[in-house]
Amino acid sequence: MFSSQQRKEQIEEARGKVFDVLVIGGGITGACAARDAARRGLNTAIVDKGDWAFGTSSRSSKLVHGGLRYLEMFDFKLVFEACRERRRLLLNAPHVVWPQSFIFPVYKGDKNPLFFIAMGLWMYDFLALFRNVQNHQLHGPRHILEVEPELDRERLKGGGQFYDCATDDARLTLSHVQSARLEGACCLNYARVVDILLDGGMVCGARVHDEVGGEEFDIEARMVLNCTGPWTDSICCMGDPEAAAKLRPTKGSHIIVPWERVRAINAMPIISPADQRMLFLVPWGDYALVGTTDTDYVGDYDTIHASREDVDYILEAANKALPKANLDYDDIISTYAGLRPLVVEGDVRDVKESQVSREHSIYEGHSGLISIAGGKLTTARSMAEELVDLAVKRMEERFGTQPVKCKTRKAPVFGKDGTDFSRRLGRLAGDLRLDEDILSKLQLLGTGAVRVLEMISEGGSAAERLGEGIPYIEAEVVYSAREESVVNLSDFMVRRSLIYYEDRQQGLGCADKVAELLGGELGWDEEEKRRQVEDYRKVVELSRHYRQ
Repeated sequence: MFSSQQRKEQIEEARGKVFDVLVIGGGITGACAARDAARRGLNTAIVDKGDWAFGTSSRSSKLVHGGLRYLEMFDFKLVFEACRERRRLLLNAPHVVWPQSFIFPVYKGDKNPLFFIAMGLWMYDFLALFRNVQNHQLHGPRHILEVEPELDRERLKGGGQFYDCATDDARLTLSHVQSARLEGACCLNYARVVDILLDGGMVCGARVHDEVGGEEFDIEARMVLNCTGPWTDSICCMGDPEAAAKLRPTKGSHIIVPWERVRAINAMPIISPADQRMLFLVPWGDYALVGTTDTDYVGDYDTIHASREDVDYILEAANKALPKANLDYDDIISTYAGLRPLVVEGDVRDVKESQVSREHSIYEGHSGLISIAGGKLTTARSMAEELVDLAVKRMEERFGTQPVKCKTRKAPVFGKDGTDFSRRLGRLAGDLRLDEDILSKLQLLGTGAVRVLEMISEGGSAAERLGEGIPYIEAEVVYSAREESVVNLSDFMVRRSLIYYEDRQQGLGCADKVAELLGGELGWDEEEKRRQVEDYRKVVELSRHYRQ
């Protein structure tokens, strides 16, 4: 679907037609918007200057959640919407969204007593219309230690157990792009918008630079939707140099440690002793994810990373919640950081970063450029629905087109099990006798896993691991190059697989092998393979910046 030849075909398609909708930005919001527009029958194109989910959408806390902590801000509308969308994602994308049990411990001296937490959890279930995976349960100090033995038993008063969901955020985004492509959308990553095209003062497309081939070309469209997250303001200024700033970007950093160092059976909110902010500790297979920070950010958005201060802040909070863990730098396998595109409403300089609203906003520029900012990974589908609804309305007003309604609420995303998926996957996997850790990762591809297993059945060395202890095989690299729009080595190591996050070497030990496999599919010579490995090495070094 996304081979090099097909990329060239997509570029030729982009050059040769006038689209109804051009979406700028290949994060989760843009991907959902492109899928929504394409399912309505609109001629749709989506471009991103980097890889799909390169920015915020692959650097989240890997949760699809209703936003329990937003109840403290009385943001009931956001929580209701998020709970509703959480359920839809669990039904429509079960291969990349799965239930996650949480424990909310209450300690002596906490600002919120046990009865207050109980009220919050009842409200959480109510706003989910009691249709969560399970309703919450309250535990006394003895029972909660049976559920989560590593808690600080000396201060523990009890707590609550509830459910949200976890996700592979990069694959969730990619699944929406793949869905848009299947609906006929023209999808181009590594296609950077360098200017907005205007006709009579109104937006009519964008000039795009192909970061792979080096050429520039125009994409014409009736409506242009700006879904670029932290880069929203820069795109707005292309269409209107006088446009006011709309965002207050804040940085969220995370660390990943081996699970046996924390031994957390459930995910749990943890409170920072430094500023009383809520972070999360989330079991992640053989690992645990801890984060996130929330600090104002000024700097290069493309090279954002976790600083020493970020890591120290997270370690302090984790060790306070789980005193037996005694985590330090040597326990950290990897770190990552992303930017939240929080919406500015008035003068928010005196408002704490964590108190800035997570609601989204939609803006219409003088040129007709429509931008969306803010919001959450969980609510991206409903945000996209609202955005495309507005675009359809404006096309009706300006061009006399017929209105078309949203068709994504109950629509499975690419990769959801088909009627014979489980049977075919089980039969192929049984014949090949792959290890459980490999099969576990393959299932994140959904129906794409069947294609990978079929490639293995064709023979060769496709079933070989990429490295000792790495739960990915050669066929997955080839599949990603042919079907998942991989352009460079980092695309596979960071966003098509989890090697960058979970391998103690962050994939440096298998980078040459992956580059060889990708090079065979993408036509790299030996010099290009070496350059790809060196570029990936720099990505890894940036994630280790906190040690300097």
